Amino acid sequence: MSFDWNFNVRFKMFTAKAATAAMATLLLASQTPGFAGSASAATAEQVTEAAAGEAEQPLGLTDNEVPEGAKISSKQASENILKLFPLLKKATISYAKFDSPNSFPPPDYKAWDIGFELREGNRSTGFSAAVHAVTGEVLSVHLPSELLEKQVSDSETKLTKTEARKQADEFLYKAIPNLKEDGFVAVDERYINNAQQSLFGRTEYTYSYQLKHEGLVSEAETAYISVDQSGGLVTGYSRTTIGAEYPSSKAAISAEQAQQKFEEQFDVQLAYISEERFSSRKGQKYYLGYTPKNSSVTPLDANTLDRINSMTGEAIAQEVSQEDKPLKGSVAAFTPNTGSKLNAQQAEKLVKKSFNIPEGYQLDYSQLTKGSFASPNNQVWSLSWSNRNASVSYMFMRDISAQVDAATGQIYSVNIYQRMMPGMEQEKSETEVKGKTVTKSQAEKLAVNTVISLVPDASKQFRLSSVLELDDARTFIFQRYLNGILVKDDTVQVQVSNDGTINEYYSLIAATPEQLPTDVKPAISYEKAKASYLEEFKLVLAYSRYGGFSMGNSESVPVGTKLAYMPTRTDSSLTSITYEVLDANTGEWKSMYGSMTGAVQVTTSDTTGHAAKAALQNMVQHGVLLADEQGRVFPDRVITKGDWFTYLARAVNPNMDMYYSGDGDGNLYADITPESPYYQAVRTLIDQRWLAGADSETKLNPEEEMTREELAVLLVRILRYEKLAGFYTLPSDLPNLADASAVNNKGAVSLSIKLGLLPSIEGRFMPARKVTVAEAAQVLERLAKLQGKTDTFMSGNRLY
Repeated sequence: MSFDWNFNVRFKMFTAKAATAAMATLLLASQTPGFAGSASAATAEQVTEAAAGEAEQPLGLTDNEVPEGAKISSKQASENILKLFPLLKKATISYAKFDSPNSFPPPDYKAWDIGFELREGNRSTGFSAAVHAVTGEVLSVHLPSELLEKQVSDSETKLTKTEARKQADEFLYKAIPNLKEDGFVAVDERYINNAQQSLFGRTEYTYSYQLKHEGLVSEAETAYISVDQSGGLVTGYSRTTIGAEYPSSKAAISAEQAQQKFEEQFDVQLAYISEERFSSRKGQKYYLGYTPKNSSVTPLDANTLDRINSMTGEAIAQEVSQEDKPLKGSVAAFTPNTGSKLNAQQAEKLVKKSFNIPEGYQLDYSQLTKGSFASPNNQVWSLSWSNRNASVSYMFMRDISAQVDAATGQIYSVNIYQRMMPGMEQEKSETEVKGKTVTKSQAEKLAVNTVISLVPDASKQFRLSSVLELDDARTFIFQRYLNGILVKDDTVQVQVSNDGTINEYYSLIAATPEQLPTDVKPAISYEKAKASYLEEFKLVLAYSRYGGFSMGNSESVPVGTKLAYMPTRTDSSLTSITYEVLDANTGEWKSMYGSMTGAVQVTTSDTTGHAAKAALQNMVQHGVLLADEQGRVFPDRVITKGDWFTYLARAVNPNMDMYYSGDGDGNLYADITPESPYYQAVRTLIDQRWLAGADSETKLNPEEEMTREELAVLLVRILRYEKLAGFYTLPSDLPNLADASAVNNKGAVSLSIKLGLLPSIEGRFMPARKVTVAEAAQVLERLAKLQGKTDTFMSGNRLY
């Protein structure tokens, strides 16, 4: 699964890569009982602003030295990069690092990280590329927007997706030496989770490949290539591989036996599923669907038919399911705070009541912030404790962090970090040396009591789903159920260490009863749903990847592959059976992670015969306009200023509310508060400098209907022609308009007409006439065509 790099700027690159990491974790969690991990992703680029006159830092240089563990030098690595991407000769190599690549999950090989820098005056842009230190193969390169803006053709001729794929295929052979003609399979574009293509900016296509080993597809060998629509320039390349040896490609057990075992163990269950699982929108909707149950979709070892734990590579123990067991404990249920909002000391007291904060640890940080993904509308205390006298062998000195709801007192997370500094041996307590001193039953009792005391209505809504045995701890995963139906993604995780203390606690509870279709009964029966899954998905012999993940305070499990029978939906590539879900009422297959294509597949129902049909459909395809459930966009509806702000923001970034990024705490304007539906859009436009900087004393009046003259003024602001517009102030500056005298801002109207953005209507501009959805769509389409034809619009865009 991949995300493309189809945003022409750095923010989008970061969002895509971070989302890939987050999805990888969630997908793994859905397939591996008891796993709940965290993921991080590095930014593809880093921008620094050097102060005038600031002395430059000395730059690292490449050389011919081959360090231990490598077979190529940094100079050879840089030459390999430039051979694939000669455009980078315009950049300067700034450093060369020999280390493990910063990717998720961590790989089992070393790589050269080669830094590049582009400098324009006092501004510099830094970015990096990775090369395998043993094979010399380029692993990751993403060309920065500063280079691409000068190279991508402004020609009206654009490559189709099929034409661009040819470019990507040819590049793959160049990037991977000795790649055989049948040595890879292209992943069906339905399963490439491309981010939505924006109306403004460059258009890129992304292609995903899975490579083969001894003729079998390998989950551990993938490649992703991005190609610009204009000219077919490859703008991004990423490759995953492993250093571990592959096992034999000969299976000890037949495909028929594997299929029989798979069908015997396979099961489905009803679940409430969010339509936008990674969205931060308020009040997102849920639907009823059938999903695979537990580990019944994990790969089967081709030599034993054991289900493989994707975390460890070990066989998953056949334990009795605990799903139907309600939680029973010996503690009082959670009671929310009903008084005034908690202060930091009160929040700290609540944490200390339920968790062991070791002696010597002091609260050294407390801040009231917006909640995270699961609680975006709440105020939360972020707390951390440190022991400045702790052993220096511990990075962060065993820091402890927690998040507590300031209103209800509910604890969302508690973490105790025990990370070592590089090259230093971690001290172990007597308990850790002796091994587990707490039985599984005792640890489970502690975990259950913790959930009951900290999670609202836990005894009724949560059930113990699975237990993950670690070397130094046990992780208990609790799943939420309402009306006996699973609530997808609403989980609580408790990790109990060997000595009986809790070192990790997370609760992710996003759905409210009002959001769930509790009155809906499934039209598709359980039997039919199970049969549909078995009919749609098949087993293929392939290489399953495992390991590379760190769980709790344990060391990462070494990366490896196992020959396995893996469930998939396509004949060639491996596509996870958990990527899609069967709608329990329509019988349709839906993506678990939003739209799986780069364009919104919506056919509008109320644009037929409309003069602006093409423009309206174009806006829908680019995610600027969102059709309702009946496919309507209401083309003749008068828009408000807030509507226009939203259209503009989505033209820049149609995914702006797909992933939670924090809504901020302060008011942008007097009438644009964090609770405003226009908050993210306005913030985007401020970042673009299409609106003046935030001013909490000024009003934007987003609910006011917009006139044509007001739209003209905003267009001039976008184009940054405000001062130029000041030279046109006389009626003679609008010589062909019968109503020129009625226009107040003649410069803005004149420029809007001259540029073809807001043409006159039968010799009149009609400045007071209200703007409709259809007219806004046409203006945005014309604006998009101005890209590359003016000195300022979307030129040198460094924000997205």
